Amino acid sequence: MIHRRLIALLGLLLPVFATAETKDEKPAEGHSYHGEVFNEGPRQAAVVIPGTGDVHLKLSKSSPEAQRFFNQGLGQLHGFWDFEAERSFRQVAAIDPECAMAYWGMAMANFKNDTRGKGFIEEATERKANASPREQQWIDGLAGYFSDTKLDAKKRLREFVRSLEKISVEYPDDIEAQAFLLKQIYYNHGKGLEITSHYAVNLLAEKILSADPDHPANHYQIHLWDKEDAAKALNAAANCGPAAPGIAHMWHMPGHIYSKLHRYEDAAWQQEASARIDHAHMMRFQVIPDQISNFAHNNEWLIRNFNYLGQLDRSVELAMNMISLPRLPKFKEDGKPETYDPKGSSWQYGRQRLRDTLVRFEQWEELIEHSENGLLGVDEKSILQRDYDRFVGIAKFESGDHAGGREHLDALTSVLNEKTKSRDAAVIKAEKQAKDKGKSEKEISKARESAETEFKKDIETLGHFVNELSVYDALSSKPPLPKRAGELLPKLKNVVKWRHASLWLRAGNSEKAISLIKESVKSDEGEVLPLATKVEILFKAGKRDEANTAFEELRSLAHTADSDIPLLRRLDSVARALGHPELWTIAPPAPTDLGKRPPLDSLGPFRWAPPSAPGFVLPDTTGKMHALSDFAGEPVLIIFYLGKECSHCMEQLNAFAPVARKYEEAGIRLLAVSTDSIDGLRETFDAETGTFPFPLLADPSLDQFKAYRAYDDFETMALHGTFLIDGSGDVRWQDISHEPFMHPEWLLEECLRLIKLLEFTENKDLPALRVPRPI
Repeated sequence: MIHRRLIALLGLLLPVFATAETKDEKPAEGHSYHGEVFNEGPRQAAVVIPGTGDVHLKLSKSSPEAQRFFNQGLGQLHGFWDFEAERSFRQVAAIDPECAMAYWGMAMANFKNDTRGKGFIEEATERKANASPREQQWIDGLAGYFSDTKLDAKKRLREFVRSLEKISVEYPDDIEAQAFLLKQIYYNHGKGLEITSHYAVNLLAEKILSADPDHPANHYQIHLWDKEDAAKALNAAANCGPAAPGIAHMWHMPGHIYSKLHRYEDAAWQQEASARIDHAHMMRFQVIPDQISNFAHNNEWLIRNFNYLGQLDRSVELAMNMISLPRLPKFKEDGKPETYDPKGSSWQYGRQRLRDTLVRFEQWEELIEHSENGLLGVDEKSILQRDYDRFVGIAKFESGDHAGGREHLDALTSVLNEKTKSRDAAVIKAEKQAKDKGKSEKEISKARESAETEFKKDIETLGHFVNELSVYDALSSKPPLPKRAGELLPKLKNVVKWRHASLWLRAGNSEKAISLIKESVKSDEGEVLPLATKVEILFKAGKRDEANTAFEELRSLAHTADSDIPLLRRLDSVARALGHPELWTIAPPAPTDLGKRPPLDSLGPFRWAPPSAPGFVLPDTTGKMHALSDFAGEPVLIIFYLGKECSHCMEQLNAFAPVARKYEEAGIRLLAVSTDSIDGLRETFDAETGTFPFPLLADPSLDQFKAYRAYDDFETMALHGTFLIDGSGDVRWQDISHEPFMHPEWLLEECLRLIKLLEFTENKDLPALRVPRPI
């Protein structure tokens, strides 16, 4: 690994950290000796990451190495990279276990988690006697916030701000105190403590940035103005990424400002920079993508901006990559995999953005194919059945499969009718119950309304979808029925205006189409497809001069758009008719208010790719050697467990044993790697009834636990790990934790999904990136 030398050095230091707080009672295998708050979060050593911000808060008693990691943690806090910030502060504690500010940093990295934040600040308070008076103020302020988490949240937040104000007043040269004060003021604003004067708060931001223009506080100035007046943050947007170029979120945030100002090309550059840095970090350190906060949000927004720029190919490529990412096992009800919650995941966003992209760019055949092959299938979580029927119905009508479109229209109509019947029955029942109880007319009316409310939203949505598909039904009939479409079009809701305008034109009402497309171009400023639709509508309506004026604007706006998308291909003939050259796009003048931008390729890859799995050769209970290479070409699920003394591990093996045959039938081999010696493996068989239907391998040296990062560098102990290795030898899915993974049925479904996606991309000739494991 790239940080092997660092770990070797830590081997001398970490045992002190690992045993300094050892409890009288040994914790469960994989659990921290320091208590529950240390179980979660990063448990692998930190490394120095270039570009986390030129920030400094001097520790009163520390080594240069500890100070370096402390400063790195501060920069990561400023860049909202809390997971990595906690890792950096854990590194400080590994170097100096009695550094109180290291635990303050861990608490700050868990500010939104009362349980962990409180636990960490208590550790800092225990060591406060070793801190300087200034450090004690930092600790006391945060300890006050976490002292009683049941108190009024706003009061706690106000008091925390006052503690930061006190440090800023007593130590006026402490830029970090001012920066965290600025951060906290705008954070509190989002929690109901309204900023009454953005101008006044901006004076604090300007004070910090006047003293240090490259401070990560540029990030906070963007947040301050993002929803108020985006143009006031243009300078911060230019400086934010360069202020901490190694932190993805610092490149992402200027995208907020440029998007608000309809500068989608500039916004997309920022978001792509963010994505590339995240991809590089995840692939280097074997991090599951969605473990990084804001990663999925950044990439789905980037796809939207690619859409606005008319970039179909990049939109599809990134959406497909998001869909192919491993899913985190999040469940609404613990222990119930059927309650898997995809909210905010790359998988959910990727599916939704791919579907929307294919609709926007009229990729009807691809939409139908992906919907019917399961890629965009119904799961009633990220894609609902009614949404599926809506979009696949449109695609079939538009691609000439009128009968297929009618099937989806009929399905929606049937559901709408059933919902309406259920609502009517519920209203009648509620009315009868109210009358039987002798309620007043007002109360009876209220009972009826209450019964209707449960169904109102679903009925309205279904009604809109039925109306929309009915328009496409009318327009794609043979012969078309424009009059019928014209009767339905005024009823359409939640349809983007430029697409709505196109439907009006097809229905024969150019006046209404022109009116609506002008509204769309005004509200959707800077987007290629609405403006291109305006050109098409005006030209078809015979308004050549207006069409030419709009076309001149489109020439520069569409300069990065894919020239072969259907709408732009249709405009080629318009360009010729209006006297424009065959290659009609032109590059606009370059903006002059952007900051320093490195080449995107230097930041990382455009798509995430799985790391290569470390090879191994390990013995089983008989001494027979098993190598990962023995399974080349086959997917393998490897369970790393913590030996015969770990009762939870035995539960895990016994949970996977009954479904092992399902894995085998799916073509997935199972292996389990133990911390035990060969003799220990034999004792496992003696302790359990029967034998496990998969090999148990011995790794008493923990070399493979370390190679797969199922290892706590700070406390020098093995961790539970579960890994899916695909047929090419890449780590497609993983779970590393203080607890064993206990959802074998859900994981089988996930393994099959990932393997199917890999086969799909290879069959579609979409190159799957291969990345060698760092050495």
